[in-house]
Amino acid sequence: MSSSRLALAFFAPLALALLSSCYVTSQGARYLGLQAKAVPAARLLADPATEPAIRDMLLRAAEVRAFARDAIGLADSRNFTTVVRLERDYLADVVSACAPLSFERKLWKYPVVGALPYKGFFKRAEAEAEAAKLRAKGWDVLVREVDAFSTLGWFKDPLWSFMASYGPGSLAEILVHELAHASVFVKGSEGFNEALATFVGAEGAKAWLAARYGKDSPELAAYLAAKADGRRFAAFLAETARRLETVYASGASDDEKRAGKARVIAERAAEFRAGAEGYSLEAYRSYPMDTVDNALLDLYRLYEPDSGFWSGYLERVAGGSLRRLVEDAREAAAEARRAKRDPEAILRERLAAAAP
Repeated sequence: MSSSRLALAFFAPLALALLSSCYVTSQGARYLGLQAKAVPAARLLADPATEPAIRDMLLRAAEVRAFARDAIGLADSRNFTTVVRLERDYLADVVSACAPLSFERKLWKYPVVGALPYKGFFKRAEAEAEAAKLRAKGWDVLVREVDAFSTLGWFKDPLWSFMASYGPGSLAEILVHELAHASVFVKGSEGFNEALATFVGAEGAKAWLAARYGKDSPELAAYLAAKADGRRFAAFLAETARRLETVYASGASDDEKRAGKARVIAERAAEFRAGAEGYSLEAYRSYPMDTVDNALLDLYRLYEPDSGFWSGYLERVAGGSLRRLVEDAREAAAEARRAKRDPEAILRERLAAAAP
């Protein structure tokens, strides 16, 4: 697992952006070309020549889909009932960018879905070319690999062959995350959309693992250990961003802010190295923290939800029911569309009104 794919939160409703923007000809044709290669799961399961790893992935995916529908209340769809074989171990390269001396996020505007904080490519060279243009304009830029995306019901989302190498928790989180996108999505509210899908994906994976393998199973324990690493890493980046915000908000000159930014990142890199052995995964222990910039930090700000808020809502308002949380999110999304409000603000009001 490369450093750009440390967190399972890096999924996105990317396909509509690919298919409905000015670069529709190249990216849309490539995506539809991949879709044309999809093979139905039923056919692969019936074929004795199907590799055991692919067969196991299909069976697990069917279980997760049923669990997401029946236990969590996510949309019942034909997503993840086909497989596309790829030659590489990820799906697409995505570019995101942020201002160098603030956390002003670069947004690309698309029909149908509105503004999104990323632009995706199926060829790495094209993503790097886009990144080079943005860097030339002064942006902090990140090019990252993504494992999956949701088409929000416009297409039948397939499984990708590289997912056969994933552990049960990782696969479950990906599928539940994307099914959450297909169930609740508010145009122009990328923070809410990603936070909800990220939280539901992780909680749904935990619930499925406990139901499928048992609460004391090694499968659940391994998943929880990896998630603990992820939370610790995200918290470290969040504190780094907080310290940088103090620098950016000061009355210093731009040159002084750049110097302050370099100083904070160097200090945080030294702190990270001093505590790196506390991570269970090598990908975290060896992460080059001295290379971080606003693009990476802002990505975590977008994709890592306020777990205190979402877990508090789950416990205090939803009574521990992930299904109830999803239902309330649907209601908040509908109200947000009618009243042109922030759907997360609606849920926060409900949490504030709940008994402590």
